[in-house]
Amino acid sequence: MTSVWWPFLGASGVLLALLGLSMPFVRPGTGAFVVSVVSGAMLATVFVASAAFLYVDWDPFDGG
Repeated sequence: MTSVWWPFLGASGVLLALLGLSMPFVRPGTGAFVVSVVSGAMLATVFVASAAFLYVDWDPFDGG
């Protein structure tokens, strides 16, 4: 049941791409820059974790 990880991978990939496209318009040193960097770190963590879970074929609903 690895299909549960595909939406996480897709959504975080799309949001990372949108965030990457918006970064040239955010001025460093502002609050929006800090929020963008923290959001990017969180999205990257979800992206890498879901890719790793898909790679190892982990099923969180296996129960045993």
